[in-house]
Amino acid sequence: MRHFCITFRHILFVCVLAASLCALALREVLLLPDGKLHLYFLDIGQGDATFIVTPSGKQILVDGGPDMSTLEHLGIYMPFFDRSIDLVVLTHPNADHMTALPEVLRRYHVSSVLLSGSDYNLGRYSAMIEQILLQKISVVLADPATDIDMEDGVVLDILWPQSDTVSDFDVNNASVALRLLYKDNSVLLPGDIEALAENIILQSGVPLRSTVLKAAHHGSKSSSSTGFLLAAEPELVIVSAGRDNRFGHPHAGVLDRLENMSIPLRSTAKEGTISLTFP
Repeated sequence: MRHFCITFRHILFVCVLAASLCALALREVLLLPDGKLHLYFLDIGQGDATFIVTPSGKQILVDGGPDMSTLEHLGIYMPFFDRSIDLVVLTHPNADHMTALPEVLRRYHVSSVLLSGSDYNLGRYSAMIEQILLQKISVVLADPATDIDMEDGVVLDILWPQSDTVSDFDVNNASVALRLLYKDNSVLLPGDIEALAENIILQSGVPLRSTVLKAAHHGSKSSSSTGFLLAAEPELVIVSAGRDNRFGHPHAGVLDRLENMSIPLRSTAKEGTISLTFP
């Protein structure tokens, strides 16, 4: 008869394994839809990536950051076996906003992609278009006359640009600008638009009042004009920027304007990923 000796090491292994499985199960439960809107301004360095989970669990990724770290963040904020994303938005094809997106499209089942309609001859952008065609992903071109209804109380109001005039503007000013609406809350995501596009949007008369504003162009001096801030009247401004970045983002002039208007500021450079929840 064969005898088995249960040692302390065996008991410890079983306990650690059980604890790990419990932690994994708890994580999965916490990531299930909870009837609330969640926004994660991801800590991806000098770039932009915002992950949104709607009350019913639909997922939106706005931009993909300067490197592949966006994929790591998706692994944190998405359930382990979830391999689908409802909407990917590329505000504009600068590397600091889109480097991970071709790989996101390759790894995940993406239902739709929102683009500005610009035709850029850039390798990284071409790689993304190639994945869109290969995966047969539905493409939505930015049109201020059209909203995207997520069908659970969340609506994406497209403010800018008009896809048939996007070629008239440089890459930053042709960024997709969105206003996310949910109940009495709104979040303004303006990409890298600068004062030129801000003024055109202001002149259009569209509502800009927002609970939260993600500062355009990482808080660059070329954006967040006084008029735009007055129209948005945010209760909070968030800056996505890298620590000690060489561009000096957010710019001192922008910080002064926010301080003069008594608008609180939070920055991924100081806090890491910033998460907001709206019940």
